[in-house]
Amino acid sequence: MTSLAQPPAPSGDLTVVHVPVSDPRVEPLLRELGDEYSTRYGKDAHAEIARYPDEEFTPAHGGLLLLVLENGEPVAGGAFRRYDADTAELKRIWTHSAHRRRGLARRVVDELEREADERGYRRIYLTTGPRQPEARGLYLTTGYTPLFDTEADPESIGPLPFEKHLPGAAPSAPAPATPDDPASLKVVPIRHYARWVAAAAVLVIVAQFAHGLLTNPVWEWDVFRDYVLSETIVQAVWVTLQLTAYATVLGFLLGTVLAFMRLSQSPVLQTVAWTYIWIFRSIPMIVQLVFWFNLSALYKELGLGIPFGPVFWSVDSNSLIGTIGAAIIGLTLHQAAYAAEIVRGGVISVDRGQLEAAAALGIPRLRQVRRIVLPQAMRAILPTAGNEIIGLLKGTSVVYVMSIGELFYQAQVIYGRNGRVIPLLLVATAWYVVLTSLLSIAQHYVERRYARGTAPKTLRVRALGGRR
Repeated sequence: MTSLAQPPAPSGDLTVVHVPVSDPRVEPLLRELGDEYSTRYGKDAHAEIARYPDEEFTPAHGGLLLLVLENGEPVAGGAFRRYDADTAELKRIWTHSAHRRRGLARRVVDELEREADERGYRRIYLTTGPRQPEARGLYLTTGYTPLFDTEADPESIGPLPFEKHLPGAAPSAPAPATPDDPASLKVVPIRHYARWVAAAAVLVIVAQFAHGLLTNPVWEWDVFRDYVLSETIVQAVWVTLQLTAYATVLGFLLGTVLAFMRLSQSPVLQTVAWTYIWIFRSIPMIVQLVFWFNLSALYKELGLGIPFGPVFWSVDSNSLIGTIGAAIIGLTLHQAAYAAEIVRGGVISVDRGQLEAAAALGIPRLRQVRRIVLPQAMRAILPTAGNEIIGLLKGTSVVYVMSIGELFYQAQVIYGRNGRVIPLLLVATAWYVVLTSLLSIAQHYVERRYARGTAPKTLRVRALGGRR
Protein backbone atom coordinates (compact mmCIF):
# COMPACT_ATOMS: atom_id res chain seq x y z
CA MET A 1 0.00 0.00 0.00
CA THR A 2 1.68 3.19 -1.10
CA SER A 3 -0.81 6.03 -1.06
CA LEU A 4 -2.10 8.41 1.57
CA ALA A 5 -5.71 8.26 2.69
CA GLN A 6 -7.35 11.36 1.20
CA PRO A 7 -10.96 12.15 0.24
CA PRO A 8 -11.79 11.31 -3.37
CA ALA A 9 -11.08 14.21 -5.68
CA PRO A 10 -12.88 14.97 -8.93
CA SER A 11 -11.07 13.50 -11.88
CA GLY A 12 -11.33 13.15 -15.62
CA ASP A 13 -12.31 9.88 -17.26
CA LEU A 14 -11.95 7.23 -14.52
CA THR A 15 -13.03 3.68 -15.29
CA VAL A 16 -12.67 0.42 -13.39
CA VAL A 17 -11.78 -2.75 -15.29
CA HIS A 18 -11.25 -6.37 -14.20
CA VAL A 19 -8.09 -7.84 -15.70
CA PRO A 20 -5.94 -10.97 -15.40
CA VAL A 21 -2.45 -10.67 -13.96
CA SER A 22 -1.03 -11.31 -17.43
CA ASP A 23 -2.59 -8.10 -18.80
CA PRO A 24 0.23 -5.70 -19.90
CA ARG A 25 -1.48 -2.87 -18.02
CA VAL A 26 -0.77 -4.68 -14.73
CA GLU A 27 2.99 -4.39 -15.26
CA PRO A 28 3.30 -0.81 -13.82
CA LEU A 29 1.43 -1.99 -10.71
CA LEU A 30 3.77 -4.88 -10.03
CA ARG A 31 6.88 -2.88 -10.86
CA GLU A 32 6.08 0.04 -8.53
CA LEU A 33 4.93 -2.30 -5.78
CA GLY A 34 8.27 -4.11 -6.04
CA ASP A 35 10.27 -0.88 -5.98
CA GLU A 36 8.33 0.43 -2.99
CA TYR A 37 8.75 -2.81 -1.04
CA SER A 38 12.47 -2.98 -1.74
CA THR A 39 12.97 0.68 -0.77
CA ARG A 40 11.10 0.48 2.52
CA TYR A 41 12.21 -2.95 3.71
CA GLY A 42 15.48 -3.58 1.86
CA LYS A 43 14.31 -7.03 0.77
CA ASP A 44 13.76 -8.74 -2.57
CA ALA A 45 10.25 -7.81 -3.67
CA HIS A 46 10.02 -10.58 -6.26
CA ALA A 47 9.95 -13.28 -3.58
CA GLU A 48 7.18 -11.42 -1.71
CA ILE A 49 5.03 -10.98 -4.83
CA ALA A 50 5.62 -14.58 -5.91
CA ARG A 51 4.24 -15.91 -2.59
CA TYR A 52 0.76 -15.92 -4.12
CA PRO A 53 0.24 -17.63 -7.52
CA ASP A 54 -1.41 -15.50 -10.21
CA GLU A 55 -4.38 -17.86 -10.46
CA GLU A 56 -5.44 -16.98 -6.88
CA PHE A 57 -6.50 -13.57 -8.22
CA THR A 58 -8.85 -14.99 -10.83
CA PRO A 59 -12.64 -15.39 -10.46
CA ALA A 60 -12.30 -19.16 -10.92
CA HIS A 61 -10.40 -19.35 -7.64
CA GLY A 62 -12.52 -16.80 -5.79
CA GLY A 63 -10.22 -13.84 -6.49
CA LEU A 64 -10.16 -10.64 -8.52
CA LEU A 65 -7.69 -8.08 -9.86
CA LEU A 66 -8.90 -4.66 -10.99
CA LEU A 67 -7.37 -1.49 -12.36
CA VAL A 68 -8.56 2.11 -12.25
CA LEU A 69 -7.89 3.72 -15.64
CA GLU A 70 -7.74 7.39 -16.42
CA ASN A 71 -7.98 8.15 -20.11
CA GLY A 72 -7.04 4.54 -20.72
CA GLU A 73 -3.89 4.57 -18.56
CA PRO A 74 -3.65 2.63 -15.23
CA VAL A 75 -3.44 5.01 -12.25
CA ALA A 76 -4.40 2.65 -9.40
CA GLY A 77 -5.26 -0.96 -8.76
CA GLY A 78 -5.72 -3.76 -6.29
CA ALA A 79 -6.77 -7.35 -5.84
CA PHE A 80 -8.27 -9.84 -3.44
CA ARG A 81 -7.91 -13.58 -3.00
CA ARG A 82 -9.96 -16.24 -1.22
CA TYR A 83 -8.85 -16.37 2.43
CA ASP A 84 -11.55 -18.76 3.60
CA ALA A 85 -15.16 -19.50 2.72
CA ASP A 86 -16.42 -16.20 4.16
CA THR A 87 -13.32 -13.99 3.91
CA ALA A 88 -11.54 -12.21 1.07
CA GLU A 89 -7.99 -10.97 1.62
CA LEU A 90 -7.02 -7.66 -0.02
CA LYS A 91 -3.61 -7.61 -1.68
CA ARG A 92 -1.50 -5.42 -3.97
CA ILE A 93 -3.27 -2.12 -3.33
CA TRP A 94 -1.44 0.39 -5.49
CA THR A 95 -1.54 4.01 -6.65
CA HIS A 96 0.67 5.31 -9.44
CA SER A 97 3.46 7.49 -8.02
CA ALA A 98 2.31 10.40 -10.22
CA HIS A 99 -1.32 10.23 -9.06
CA ARG A 100 -1.16 10.08 -5.28
CA ARG A 101 -3.12 12.21 -2.79
CA ARG A 102 -6.23 11.98 -5.01
CA GLY A 103 -8.19 9.41 -3.02
CA LEU A 104 -7.57 6.70 -5.60
CA ALA A 105 -6.57 4.13 -2.98
CA ARG A 106 -9.90 4.65 -1.22
CA ARG A 107 -11.65 4.20 -4.56
CA VAL A 108 -9.81 0.91 -5.13
CA VAL A 109 -10.68 -0.38 -1.65
CA ASP A 110 -14.34 0.56 -2.10
CA GLU A 111 -14.48 -1.25 -5.45
CA LEU A 112 -12.82 -4.36 -4.01
CA GLU A 113 -15.23 -4.41 -1.06
CA ARG A 114 -18.22 -4.09 -3.42
CA GLU A 115 -16.97 -6.91 -5.65
CA ALA A 116 -16.21 -9.14 -2.65
CA ASP A 117 -19.71 -8.52 -1.30
CA GLU A 118 -21.27 -9.46 -4.64
CA ARG A 119 -19.28 -12.71 -4.66
CA GLY A 120 -20.73 -13.71 -1.29
CA TYR A 121 -17.86 -12.84 1.01
CA ARG A 122 -18.93 -11.57 4.41
CA ARG A 123 -15.61 -10.33 5.73
CA ILE A 124 -12.46 -8.55 4.47
CA TYR A 125 -9.05 -9.35 5.91
CA LEU A 126 -5.74 -7.66 5.04
CA THR A 127 -2.26 -6.93 6.34
CA THR A 128 0.05 -3.98 5.73
CA GLY A 129 3.71 -3.46 6.56
CA PRO A 130 4.91 -1.71 9.74
CA ARG A 131 6.67 0.97 7.67
CA GLN A 132 3.57 2.07 5.77
CA PRO A 133 1.78 4.57 8.06
CA GLU A 134 -0.24 5.97 5.14
CA ALA A 135 -1.80 2.53 4.53
CA ARG A 136 -2.51 2.11 8.23
CA GLY A 137 -4.21 5.52 8.28
CA LEU A 138 -6.34 4.64 5.23
CA TYR A 139 -7.67 1.42 6.76
CA LEU A 140 -8.39 3.05 10.12
CA THR A 141 -10.39 5.85 8.46
CA THR A 142 -12.37 3.48 6.22
CA GLY A 143 -13.84 1.38 9.00
CA TYR A 144 -11.31 -1.44 9.36
CA THR A 145 -10.70 -2.89 12.81
CA PRO A 146 -7.03 -3.30 13.80
CA LEU A 147 -6.20 -6.76 15.12
CA PHE A 148 -3.15 -5.50 17.01
CA ASP A 149 -2.25 -3.07 19.76
CA THR A 150 -2.32 0.34 18.06
CA GLU A 151 -0.18 1.87 20.84
CA ALA A 152 2.66 -0.61 20.35
CA ASP A 153 5.62 0.07 18.10
CA PRO A 154 4.69 -1.30 14.63
CA GLU A 155 8.22 -2.64 14.13
CA SER A 156 7.76 -4.89 17.16
CA ILE A 157 4.58 -6.41 15.66
CA GLY A 158 5.49 -7.05 12.03
CA PRO A 159 2.67 -7.18 9.43
CA LEU A 160 -0.30 -5.23 10.79
CA PRO A 161 -3.61 -7.16 10.39
CA PHE A 162 -7.03 -5.52 9.85
CA GLU A 163 -10.55 -6.86 9.31
CA LYS A 164 -13.89 -5.47 8.25
CA HIS A 165 -17.31 -7.09 8.14
CA LEU A 166 -19.15 -6.24 4.96
CA PRO A 167 -22.66 -4.70 5.05
CA GLY A 168 -25.23 -7.25 6.07
CA ALA A 169 -22.61 -9.55 7.55
CA ALA A 170 -23.01 -10.38 11.21
CA PRO A 171 -20.36 -12.11 13.26
CA SER A 172 -21.29 -15.70 13.93
CA ALA A 173 -22.80 -16.34 17.34
CA PRO A 174 -20.55 -18.20 19.74
CA ALA A 175 -21.42 -21.79 20.48
CA PRO A 176 -23.09 -22.36 23.85
CA ALA A 177 -20.61 -23.09 26.58
CA THR A 178 -20.40 -26.62 27.88
CA PRO A 179 -19.41 -27.59 31.42
CA ASP A 180 -16.00 -28.62 30.15
CA ASP A 181 -15.56 -25.42 28.14
CA PRO A 182 -12.89 -23.16 29.70
CA ALA A 183 -15.10 -20.18 28.86
CA SER A 184 -17.69 -21.42 31.37
CA LEU A 185 -15.21 -21.48 34.23
CA LYS A 186 -15.22 -18.69 36.78
CA VAL A 187 -12.04 -16.64 36.65
CA VAL A 188 -10.70 -15.86 40.13
CA PRO A 189 -7.97 -13.20 40.39
CA ILE A 190 -4.75 -14.13 42.18
CA ARG A 191 -4.57 -12.96 45.78
CA HIS A 192 -1.20 -11.41 46.57
CA TYR A 193 -1.27 -11.70 50.35
CA ALA A 194 2.47 -11.20 50.84
CA ARG A 195 2.35 -8.11 48.64
CA TRP A 196 -0.53 -6.67 50.66
CA VAL A 197 1.28 -7.28 53.96
CA ALA A 198 4.49 -5.69 52.65
CA ALA A 199 2.55 -2.66 51.36
CA ALA A 200 0.80 -2.23 54.71
CA ALA A 201 4.10 -2.43 56.60
CA VAL A 202 5.69 0.16 54.31
CA LEU A 203 2.72 2.52 54.74
CA VAL A 204 2.98 2.22 58.54
CA ILE A 205 6.69 3.08 58.44
CA VAL A 206 6.08 6.05 56.13
CA ALA A 207 3.26 7.29 58.38
CA GLN A 208 5.50 7.05 61.45
CA PHE A 209 8.28 8.94 59.72
CA ALA A 210 5.90 11.68 58.52
CA HIS A 211 4.42 11.97 62.03
CA GLY A 212 7.85 12.37 63.57
CA LEU A 213 8.87 14.87 60.91
CA LEU A 214 5.91 17.08 61.75
CA THR A 215 5.78 16.70 65.53
CA ASN A 216 9.42 16.35 66.66
CA PRO A 217 10.45 19.81 68.01
CA VAL A 218 14.12 19.17 67.19
CA TRP A 219 13.41 19.82 63.50
CA GLU A 220 12.66 23.47 64.41
CA TRP A 221 10.50 24.25 61.40
CA ASP A 222 10.32 27.91 62.37
CA VAL A 223 14.10 28.20 61.93
CA PHE A 224 13.81 26.34 58.63
CA ARG A 225 11.25 28.88 57.39
CA ASP A 226 13.49 31.78 58.41
CA TYR A 227 16.51 30.55 56.43
CA VAL A 228 15.23 28.52 53.47
CA LEU A 229 14.70 31.64 51.33
CA SER A 230 17.20 33.92 53.02
CA GLU A 231 19.50 35.96 50.79
CA THR A 232 22.60 34.09 51.93
CA ILE A 233 21.15 30.69 51.11
CA VAL A 234 19.74 31.80 47.74
CA GLN A 235 23.14 33.22 46.74
CA ALA A 236 24.74 29.94 47.79
CA VAL A 237 22.26 28.03 45.61
CA TRP A 238 23.27 30.23 42.67
CA VAL A 239 26.95 29.40 43.25
CA THR A 240 26.06 25.68 43.37
CA LEU A 241 24.21 25.95 40.07
CA GLN A 242 27.12 27.82 38.45
CA LEU A 243 29.61 25.17 39.54
CA THR A 244 27.31 22.42 38.25
CA ALA A 245 26.72 24.12 34.90
CA TYR A 246 30.37 24.88 34.20
CA ALA A 247 31.55 21.42 35.24
CA THR A 248 28.78 19.70 33.24
CA VAL A 249 29.38 21.56 29.98
CA LEU A 250 33.18 21.50 30.13
CA GLY A 251 33.29 17.96 31.52
CA PHE A 252 31.12 16.49 28.79
CA LEU A 253 32.96 18.42 26.07
CA LEU A 254 36.28 17.05 27.28
CA GLY A 255 34.70 13.64 27.91
CA THR A 256 33.41 13.47 24.33
CA VAL A 257 36.91 14.19 23.01
CA LEU A 258 38.35 11.50 25.28
CA ALA A 259 35.66 9.03 24.19
CA PHE A 260 36.53 9.44 20.51
CA MET A 261 40.23 9.24 21.38
CA ARG A 262 39.57 5.84 22.95
CA LEU A 263 37.60 4.79 19.85
CA SER A 264 40.29 5.98 17.42
CA GLN A 265 42.67 3.67 15.59
CA SER A 266 45.71 5.52 16.99
CA PRO A 267 47.38 3.56 19.81
CA VAL A 268 48.83 6.81 21.17
CA LEU A 269 45.43 8.49 21.48
CA GLN A 270 43.90 5.33 22.90
CA THR A 271 46.62 5.02 25.54
CA VAL A 272 46.49 8.68 26.57
CA ALA A 273 42.70 8.63 26.88
CA TRP A 274 42.67 5.33 28.79
CA THR A 275 45.37 6.58 31.17
CA TYR A 276 43.52 9.85 31.83
CA ILE A 277 40.28 8.02 32.60
CA TRP A 278 42.07 5.51 34.81
CA ILE A 279 43.85 8.19 36.87
CA PHE A 280 40.96 10.61 37.35
CA ARG A 281 38.50 7.85 38.23
CA SER A 282 40.96 6.46 40.77
CA ILE A 283 41.59 9.69 42.71
CA PRO A 284 38.77 10.89 45.02
CA MET A 285 37.23 14.20 44.00
CA ILE A 286 38.11 15.89 47.28
CA VAL A 287 41.79 15.02 46.77
CA GLN A 288 41.71 16.47 43.26
CA LEU A 289 40.11 19.68 44.50
CA VAL A 290 42.68 20.16 47.23
CA PHE A 291 45.45 19.46 44.73
CA TRP A 292 44.23 22.11 42.28
CA PHE A 293 43.68 24.53 45.16
CA ASN A 294 47.37 24.14 46.02
CA LEU A 295 48.66 24.17 42.45
CA SER A 296 50.81 27.25 43.11
CA ALA A 297 52.85 25.21 45.56
CA LEU A 298 54.03 23.10 42.62
CA TYR A 299 54.14 25.75 39.91
CA LYS A 300 54.71 29.36 40.95
CA GLU A 301 54.19 30.51 37.38
CA LEU A 302 52.46 29.18 34.28
CA GLY A 303 53.75 30.23 30.86
CA LEU A 304 53.81 29.70 27.11
CA GLY A 305 56.91 28.95 25.12
CA ILE A 306 58.88 26.27 23.31
CA PRO A 307 58.73 22.84 25.03
CA PHE A 308 61.92 22.31 27.03
CA GLY A 309 63.04 25.74 25.76
CA PRO A 310 62.57 29.44 26.49
CA VAL A 311 59.29 30.81 27.92
CA PHE A 312 57.82 33.79 26.05
CA TRP A 313 54.97 34.65 28.41
CA SER A 314 54.22 33.70 32.00
CA VAL A 315 51.78 34.57 34.75
CA ASP A 316 51.58 33.94 38.48
CA SER A 317 49.57 30.80 39.23
CA ASN A 318 47.57 32.36 42.03
CA SER A 319 46.47 35.29 39.89
CA LEU A 320 45.52 33.03 36.97
CA ILE A 321 43.64 30.33 38.90
CA GLY A 322 41.54 31.59 41.77
CA THR A 323 39.48 29.57 44.22
CA ILE A 324 36.43 29.29 41.94
CA GLY A 325 38.69 28.52 38.97
CA ALA A 326 40.42 25.73 40.87
CA ALA A 327 37.05 24.26 41.84
CA ILE A 328 35.78 24.34 38.24
CA ILE A 329 38.99 22.75 36.97
CA GLY A 330 38.84 19.99 39.56
CA LEU A 331 35.15 19.25 38.98
CA THR A 332 35.57 19.38 35.19
CA LEU A 333 38.54 17.04 35.00
CA HIS A 334 36.90 14.61 37.40
CA GLN A 335 33.60 14.72 35.48
CA ALA A 336 35.31 14.30 32.10
CA ALA A 337 36.65 10.87 33.06
CA TYR A 338 33.15 9.56 33.74
CA ALA A 339 31.57 11.42 30.82
CA ALA A 340 34.08 9.82 28.45
CA GLU A 341 32.92 6.33 29.35
CA ILE A 342 29.26 7.34 29.13
CA VAL A 343 29.72 8.79 25.64
CA ARG A 344 31.85 5.87 24.50
CA GLY A 345 29.20 3.40 25.66
CA GLY A 346 26.53 5.31 23.75
CA VAL A 347 28.58 5.45 20.56
CA ILE A 348 29.41 1.74 20.50
CA SER A 349 25.70 0.94 21.05
CA VAL A 350 24.95 2.26 17.54
CA ASP A 351 24.80 -0.49 14.95
CA ARG A 352 28.01 -0.62 12.93
CA GLY A 353 25.94 -1.09 9.78
CA GLN A 354 24.74 2.51 10.10
CA LEU A 355 28.27 3.80 9.52
CA GLU A 356 28.91 1.33 6.74
CA ALA A 357 25.76 2.46 4.94
CA ALA A 358 26.69 6.13 5.42
CA ALA A 359 30.19 5.51 4.11
CA ALA A 360 28.73 3.72 1.08
CA LEU A 361 26.65 6.84 0.37
CA GLY A 362 29.77 9.00 0.52
CA ILE A 363 28.79 10.93 3.65
CA PRO A 364 31.86 12.62 5.23
CA ARG A 365 33.14 11.10 8.45
CA LEU A 366 32.41 14.17 10.60
CA ARG A 367 28.85 14.38 9.28
CA GLN A 368 28.38 10.67 9.99
CA VAL A 369 29.23 11.30 13.63
CA ARG A 370 27.17 14.48 13.90
CA ARG A 371 24.04 13.41 12.02
CA ILE A 372 23.93 9.63 12.36
CA VAL A 373 25.95 8.35 15.33
CA LEU A 374 25.38 10.94 18.05
CA PRO A 375 21.57 11.33 17.61
CA GLN A 376 21.18 7.56 18.04
CA ALA A 377 23.80 7.31 20.76
CA MET A 378 21.93 9.93 22.80
CA ARG A 379 19.28 7.32 23.65
CA ALA A 380 21.92 5.32 25.51
CA ILE A 381 23.87 8.33 26.78
CA LEU A 382 21.06 10.38 28.33
CA PRO A 383 19.90 8.14 31.22
CA THR A 384 23.42 7.69 32.60
CA ALA A 385 24.42 11.27 31.80
CA GLY A 386 21.36 12.57 33.63
CA ASN A 387 22.25 10.57 36.73
CA GLU A 388 25.83 11.80 36.48
CA ILE A 389 24.74 15.45 36.34
CA ILE A 390 22.49 14.98 39.35
CA GLY A 391 25.40 13.37 41.19
CA LEU A 392 27.61 16.30 40.20
CA LEU A 393 25.08 18.78 41.58
CA LYS A 394 25.28 17.10 44.96
CA GLY A 395 29.01 16.56 44.58
CA THR A 396 29.63 20.30 44.46
CA SER A 397 29.18 20.23 48.23
CA VAL A 398 32.71 18.83 48.41
CA VAL A 399 34.15 22.24 47.48
CA TYR A 400 33.41 23.35 51.04
CA VAL A 401 37.02 22.32 51.75
CA MET A 402 38.05 25.29 49.58
CA SER A 403 35.84 27.71 51.55
CA ILE A 404 33.68 28.46 48.50
CA GLY A 405 30.26 29.83 49.42
CA GLU A 406 28.12 27.10 47.89
CA LEU A 407 24.98 25.72 49.53
CA PHE A 408 26.45 23.22 52.00
CA TYR A 409 29.29 25.52 53.03
CA GLN A 410 26.93 28.40 53.81
CA ALA A 411 24.66 26.11 55.81
CA GLN A 412 27.71 25.07 57.83
CA VAL A 413 28.73 28.70 58.40
CA ILE A 414 25.26 29.65 59.64
CA TYR A 415 24.79 26.73 62.03
CA GLY A 416 28.36 27.29 63.23
CA ARG A 417 27.23 30.73 64.41
CA ASN A 418 23.78 29.97 65.83
CA GLY A 419 24.08 26.28 66.74
CA ARG A 420 20.90 25.30 64.82
CA VAL A 421 22.48 22.29 63.11
CA ILE A 422 19.38 20.22 62.26
CA PRO A 423 17.18 22.94 60.69
CA LEU A 424 20.12 24.31 58.65
CA LEU A 425 20.95 20.84 57.35
CA LEU A 426 17.26 20.53 56.51
CA VAL A 427 17.47 23.79 54.54
CA ALA A 428 20.35 22.43 52.46
CA THR A 429 18.53 19.11 52.02
CA ALA A 430 15.35 20.82 50.82
CA TRP A 431 17.24 22.81 48.19
CA TYR A 432 19.10 19.74 46.96
CA VAL A 433 15.79 17.86 46.68
CA VAL A 434 14.21 20.70 44.69
CA LEU A 435 17.17 21.07 42.33
CA THR A 436 17.57 17.35 41.69
CA SER A 437 13.82 17.03 41.11
CA LEU A 438 13.95 19.78 38.47
CA LEU A 439 16.90 18.07 36.79
CA SER A 440 15.04 14.76 36.84
CA ILE A 441 12.02 16.34 35.14
CA ALA A 442 14.24 17.91 32.49
CA GLN A 443 15.99 14.56 31.98
CA HIS A 444 12.62 12.84 31.47
CA TYR A 445 11.53 15.20 28.70
CA VAL A 446 14.90 15.15 26.96
CA GLU A 447 14.95 11.34 27.03
CA ARG A 448 11.40 11.23 25.67
CA ARG A 449 12.37 13.49 22.77
CA TYR A 450 15.32 11.33 21.76
CA ALA A 451 13.28 8.13 22.22
CA ARG A 452 10.75 9.09 19.54
CA GLY A 453 10.24 6.31 17.02
CA THR A 454 11.62 3.56 19.25
CA ALA A 455 9.72 0.70 20.85
CA PRO A 456 8.28 1.45 24.31
CA LYS A 457 9.75 -0.35 27.28
CA THR A 458 6.44 -1.99 28.13
CA LEU A 459 3.81 -2.98 25.62
CA ARG A 460 0.24 -3.20 26.76
CA VAL A 461 -1.26 -6.50 25.59
CA ARG A 462 -4.92 -7.11 24.85
CA ALA A 463 -6.89 -10.03 23.45
CA LEU A 464 -6.96 -9.84 19.68
CA GLY A 465 -9.60 -11.41 17.48
CA GLY A 466 -9.26 -12.70 13.94
CA ARG A 467 -6.38 -14.52 12.27
CA ARG A 468 -2.86 -13.16 12.02
